[in-house]
Amino acid sequence: MKKILIICITILAASALYSFIPSPDDFDLYDNIIRLHVIANSNTDADQALKLDVRDAVLDTVADVVADAETKKEAEDAILSSLDAINEVASSVAGAFGYETKTTLTTEYYPEKRYENITLPAGDYTSLRIVIGEGDGENWWCVLFPKICTQPAIAKGSVSEKAMFIEAGFTPSQYKIITETNNARYVVKFKLIEIISNMFKKK
Repeated sequence: MKKILIICITILAASALYSFIPSPDDFDLYDNIIRLHVIANSNTDADQALKLDVRDAVLDTVADVVADAETKKEAEDAILSSLDAINEVASSVAGAFGYETKTTLTTEYYPEKRYENITLPAGDYTSLRIVIGEGDGENWWCVLFPKICTQPAIAKGSVSEKAMFIEAGFTPSQYKIITETNNARYVVKFKLIEIISNMFKKK
């Protein structure tokens, strides 16, 4: 009887622990996101204000570029084919202050970041990177795809944030991991994804 009780407790404990462990699909959330990274020339008030002006101009342009993209691959292709045009927009704003800009679609490491009710784990993300001048100032980030920082429909309530993430290729589990970080189960999953991904990155 005692053996049966121990076996039952072990099975229950294993089942409870298993629910906290990320599935292989959960790690793919890095592969479904494109970030925007705008880096200021310096931390002077003028350069920081310019960074935001460049951001606004670029967001207007990129919103049109990725408007019809339904997958990350489509968004990447659209951005890559428009890199020169995007850089021209950034340069036209920064150029008024004597700065050049450099725009690339690359992979960058980002620390953990919260965007309203979305928290993204630290890790390597595809990134539209715009450097103003020397690029020695503080930077600004957002999520280009799924279209969080370019989609006014979310703010107007006509498109739900969850629907946008699911349509972009996220699983319901991935969406819960980045939005339900107050839930103990998803806090653990979130941190495990971050820790394990960083371990592989260091190798």
